[in-house]
Amino acid sequence: MLKNPFREIDNKNRKNSSDLLKKTADFNKIVNQRMKVMIIVVLCFFIAIGVKLFNVQILENEDYIVKLEAFTRKQQVVTPPRGEMVDRNGNVLVSNKESLNITYYPPSNVSSYSESKWALAKQFAQVFQIKEDTITERDWKDFYLVAADNYGNDLLTEEELDKALRGELTTNEVYRIKINRVTQADIDRICLEELTEAQKNAGYLSNADKRIAWPVMILMEKATSQDSSVIVENASKEDVAYLVEHKEEFPGFDVTADWIRNYEYGSTLRDVLGSVSTRGLDEISKDYYLAQGYALNERVGSSGLELQYEDYLRGTRTVQNISYDEESGIAIFSPSTVGRKGYNLKLTVDIELQQKVDEILQRVLEREKDNEYRKNFKQAFVILMNPQNGEIITMNGQQRNDDGTFTPYASGNYLEARQSGSVVKLATMYMGLNEGVVQPNEIIVDAPMVFGSGASRLVKQSAENKGAINDITAIAKSSNVYMFHIAIRLAGGVYVPNAPLYLPNMTAYDIFRKYYQMFGLGLETGVDIPYESIGYVSTAREQGTLLDFAIGQYDTYTPLQLIQYVATVGNGGYRVQPHFLKEVYEINSDESVIYQYDTNVLNTVSGNLDYLERVKQGMRECVSTTFCGSGFKNLNKDIAAKTGTAEISTTAIRTNSAVIGFAPSDNPTISFVCSAPDSNNDRSQINICLEIMNDVLTEYYKTYE
Repeated sequence: MLKNPFREIDNKNRKNSSDLLKKTADFNKIVNQRMKVMIIVVLCFFIAIGVKLFNVQILENEDYIVKLEAFTRKQQVVTPPRGEMVDRNGNVLVSNKESLNITYYPPSNVSSYSESKWALAKQFAQVFQIKEDTITERDWKDFYLVAADNYGNDLLTEEELDKALRGELTTNEVYRIKINRVTQADIDRICLEELTEAQKNAGYLSNADKRIAWPVMILMEKATSQDSSVIVENASKEDVAYLVEHKEEFPGFDVTADWIRNYEYGSTLRDVLGSVSTRGLDEISKDYYLAQGYALNERVGSSGLELQYEDYLRGTRTVQNISYDEESGIAIFSPSTVGRKGYNLKLTVDIELQQKVDEILQRVLEREKDNEYRKNFKQAFVILMNPQNGEIITMNGQQRNDDGTFTPYASGNYLEARQSGSVVKLATMYMGLNEGVVQPNEIIVDAPMVFGSGASRLVKQSAENKGAINDITAIAKSSNVYMFHIAIRLAGGVYVPNAPLYLPNMTAYDIFRKYYQMFGLGLETGVDIPYESIGYVSTAREQGTLLDFAIGQYDTYTPLQLIQYVATVGNGGYRVQPHFLKEVYEINSDESVIYQYDTNVLNTVSGNLDYLERVKQGMRECVSTTFCGSGFKNLNKDIAAKTGTAEISTTAIRTNSAVIGFAPSDNPTISFVCSAPDSNNDRSQINICLEIMNDVLTEYYKTYE
């Protein structure tokens, strides 16, 4: 191998070179190393891309095709039929009836509020005779904002308009201002405006024509890319036939099979059973249901048990894929997933007994309409409930209208509260005994109690003097005076005739409410209905009103609270939750129970329950000695009851009447309440609830002997 003669010279020269040349050589070395690293990184990057592309295009190609289709696919949700409701005996209360709807889904080539869409809406409204009164006043105000040239900006002040342009007012705030200022005169005015020649030649519709179209147009505009809009619900056979024959004249319109809710017993218990929305989600609840995964066109329970048990009744949705015809742009629907009908509900009510009790209430109200001593008597309420498990057997309410018709008002049992009078004495007596302010068998003379003298003289008394009575007789005879003594002693006072009433311990109010609430008075009952009233709970702590509190002339209670209260007395101190639901089931090949409602004890009454037995003994004595009237005694049943009368006017005789009770008196199977608001305006009239409950229990025992 030949030796390079210049290498030694180069080495010598390099040794003698400057430091700068050495640094340059080092720099070149570093650059070469970095280039190698970069080349390796870029190479790895392209290898990774290649692997990913191979994975996407070869290995997972089908999966990504499915994902792409799912991302670009349009789908529509169809609400399945809701579950049915039956009574405790299997009688169908609520079912579904097949119907045909006329719906609209926008073709792919139609834009919002286009002139062609207005023309189609007008044509549909005229052909199918859609009237202006089919939509609300609020909808017509929206028409003004849509049809007016300046979108209703003339309704804003200059200051408001400036704020809107600067973003100081939100779109929703501006909308609310405009809506609140639109008048019928504004709507009429724009409908008188005429089109220009250019607008006529361009095929524009006048506002007068748009007014005709609006009841249809507003519904057409509710259709989205995923939801059809119902234009005509439960369409007639004639309308369906016409649309089918002339479908090409109404692009986007179609006939779809649907269902409507059918309430088999008409108005009976209708307000408790509730209702279902007819055109999808409403504005009030829309955001809530959308967050739960509902579609805009889904119908939901809007009140009563339909709302309470929406999750069971709704079922699972049918989903349809949406595609478009290439030539016409008309939507084509094909099934994607098939839904399931909602679960059925078995309720605790006996619908046949419910009807009979309704008839009793109507008969009594009708008979008494000409009684000058009951001129304000227009409502009556009754509840029958199993005190052991809270099952509501019937819940009745009837209201007599001025025209002689009746309006079912069963929901008034949990929506309306009123003073109920002496029925609260059961809790007052138990409190007095348990707190030790009166003793079992303690005798108190029932005579008028006089407080103060002269102009400040106040007399508190029972309806009539009862004489010397003990705790049991005080319940049976409904002594006010006995309850007054309990209240005075509980508040640390002493009754001195003709001396001013002095109660040093106003925490007695808290003690009263503690005991009352143990029985359910002044609390929610927990009934399985979306809303219930708890009545009026006063915060005042005046000395004189404590005596009124003790006899039911202060706070107010609903009939449902009263039934829970008397059931707690009857079953030995267990406050059970009243309920309408018995079980949830579905029917496939066999009936299968999905959920069964268990008895729910909300709380138990604390204290010596022997005192509760004394209260029950007083209720039995009320019936057996006819202090509660002769009707119950004539039934020849072991019944315990208590009457109540509350004065509701300081200037005239006007009273609410009530009766509560249970049977048999030991281990009862039925508890009852009757409430008759403003039913007396003369003391000569008996408690009308005694007659009502006698007739009701007579019917009850025909079925449940």
